[in-house]
Amino acid sequence: MGRNPSQRSYRNRSDRRTGKICRRRKNAPKPIITGCTATKPPFKKTRIITPPTSIPVVIVGAGPAGLATALALQQYGIYCTIIDNHPEHVVKPGESLPPNANAILNTLGIETLLESPNHNHYVGNTVVWGDGTVRSRYFMNEPYGNGRHLNRIAFETELRNTVQQHNIPLFLDYRLTNITEQEEQLFLNCTTPDGTVRTLKAGFVVDCSGRAAIVAKKMGVKRTTLDTLSAYYCTVPQPGNTLNGMTFIESVEDGWWYAAPIGDNKIIMHFMSDADLHTLKTPDLQYWFQQKIAETQHLNTLIHPDISMATAITIKTATTAILEQPCGPRWLAVGDALCSYDPLTSFGITNALAGGHAAAQAIEKLFNGDSSGISDYCQQQISVFDKSVAMLQNQYKMEQRWPSAPFWERRH
Repeated sequence: MGRNPSQRSYRNRSDRRTGKICRRRKNAPKPIITGCTATKPPFKKTRIITPPTSIPVVIVGAGPAGLATALALQQYGIYCTIIDNHPEHVVKPGESLPPNANAILNTLGIETLLESPNHNHYVGNTVVWGDGTVRSRYFMNEPYGNGRHLNRIAFETELRNTVQQHNIPLFLDYRLTNITEQEEQLFLNCTTPDGTVRTLKAGFVVDCSGRAAIVAKKMGVKRTTLDTLSAYYCTVPQPGNTLNGMTFIESVEDGWWYAAPIGDNKIIMHFMSDADLHTLKTPDLQYWFQQKIAETQHLNTLIHPDISMATAITIKTATTAILEQPCGPRWLAVGDALCSYDPLTSFGITNALAGGHAAAQAIEKLFNGDSSGISDYCQQQISVFDKSVAMLQNQYKMEQRWPSAPFWERRH
């Protein structure tokens, strides 16, 4: 079957960074369309195709960004559906949630999630940076109180449970294969767990698919990456209560270390460095990681990790990156899908939650005939990213002990 002439594929489309936002006519109805009369794209005859289902907003991705967006949309009375291409939670490292995240959690109505015993109080940072001096800063004077050291899997499970308690549809193991546009609607072809191809008809799509930025990629939007930072991490038994609720950061010649308690008497340890500086084979990772810990001035005396009891060393990209076009007339990106932050900024999960709420505000404006909310959201997110990059550059420039080392030379 040939393509309907009125359809426009976004697979290879590339627009300007901010996209062209089309203002709806003053008396135009909200883009909530019912019915299922769209022409279906061609598929193999052996595949079963269900008719398109009309949904005001489809959210692609069930991480913190997608779940926060869904909760915020419900606050505005906008129906949405979440799809995610994973059948269950993806294992993620723990994360330090700074005190200012408490404000957005309150706004979303999920502040009680932090009361779970799965999460520990995050009371401050201990930092060795710029020289060999150990400096500690506590949050006791912060207006929002302490932060939390999150058990990431527990947090996302609790967040998903909250979304489902609010009767927001969540479909797991739904793989987005293609997006087309017809008559001011987007058609998302998804492969379901049983192999059926289901077409979702949406008035608007939110890309919350993480660094993969699945929707943006299928729209033909490219991603600008500023570095090659990677995280090498594992969890180890915690000797006593060594960190006392603190996050520990220490710079070294070829990167920096981050350690934090994650509950169950365990510590998560990250070594942050550029991927091209380390050519490693999997069998060597455990020994290499222990050697890198031994090179630290303070961390190795503080923790004394038993690497034989550690989980397997995991390598994960941690690059700073941003979409060239964060939004369009009928879609926008949130969280890591829009931009990913250097972990040194502590912006990651907080930005995902705040971005979800801001995205819902923009969509609510659009559905009431004001498209300026989308462009405003786009500019706001770009501004936050640009400010974080400037702040990050200043932070890295404070470390001058190894000016000729490749890792630091790239950041000075």
